[in-house]
Amino acid sequence: MNIPLRNIYYILSYAWKYFKPGDLRNIDRKDFRNEVEFFAEIFDLTLTKYVKRGLCRDYITKSDSLQSIKGKVDFNASMKSFGTGLKQLECIYDEYSPDNKENQLIYATSLALLRAEINPEQTKSIKKKLVHFNEVSLKLIDNTFLSSVKSIRGNHTLNFLINISKYIQTNLGFNDSKGNYEMNDFFQKGMGSVFENFVFNFYLNKLPAHQVRNGECINWDSEQQDGFYPTMKTDITIRNKETLLVIVTKYYQSMVNYHYLNPTKPKFISNNIYQLYTYLNNLNEEDRSIEGMLLYPNTTSTIRNERYISGKKMMIYNLNLNQDWKNIESEMLSIIS
Repeated sequence: MNIPLRNIYYILSYAWKYFKPGDLRNIDRKDFRNEVEFFAEIFDLTLTKYVKRGLCRDYITKSDSLQSIKGKVDFNASMKSFGTGLKQLECIYDEYSPDNKENQLIYATSLALLRAEINPEQTKSIKKKLVHFNEVSLKLIDNTFLSSVKSIRGNHTLNFLINISKYIQTNLGFNDSKGNYEMNDFFQKGMGSVFENFVFNFYLNKLPAHQVRNGECINWDSEQQDGFYPTMKTDITIRNKETLLVIVTKYYQSMVNYHYLNPTKPKFISNNIYQLYTYLNNLNEEDRSIEGMLLYPNTTSTIRNERYISGKKMMIYNLNLNQDWKNIESEMLSIIS
């Protein structure tokens, strides 16, 4: 998808609850040769703010051989060391240290970007900040490690840095044919949750008079409830006095499929329609009308498909992300009005 870099920054800012106009001005002033440079710029701008405040520290449990008691003594391990002639105690203690998973992720991401094709100015800027990570261990970053790094309550700068680091680690790969590291297309991998969070946080911010929620569970319209049936959990629900709107976000490159026997006639993706219809068919709010929307990202065309099924309005829309941001905001507000 040909999404302007400025708009990608807006999308990430809403999705990860972090927006700095000064950073956007810096991004607007520069030309980037590739997506790696763009994400490296966002990473470096946020990293600058983070290291100025000092690295986040935690109490880390450590084990070491010491001449005197510190913390708790591991008597079994100490007896073994006495048997070898070493007069040291094996102690287990807590140390207030920056060597936590958050900083390990940021440190590893800094080194990964230095191996990628970024401009010399970015390389120099990131290298300068490595001195702040002298006490941080270098860890292997895999999916298990990434899933173990959680957001820190109330620290928006660190949380944005964690999220951008996760994105870079997930999408930065080595291109054998070109011999360098590259980023995948913005919407190729792992961006479904980003798009969903962007839409949710946008409406949460722009519709203070509405009730905007995510992750609401819908019960099956049955007298019997058991664990054999799948859980229905909405992406986004928006309520006002008259209407309950259920939004299901999808992030496919195309919102339509083509049958091989009829390649000129597109059809909407059936599973997505079935999902939305099932949600609406099991919802019942006596004081509100119920509507549903499938919302896809798009950069080339505008589709507005609406129909009533079983008395409930179903909408299949796309959102053009290849336009001025003010127009995107207006479009997003207009489709739910």
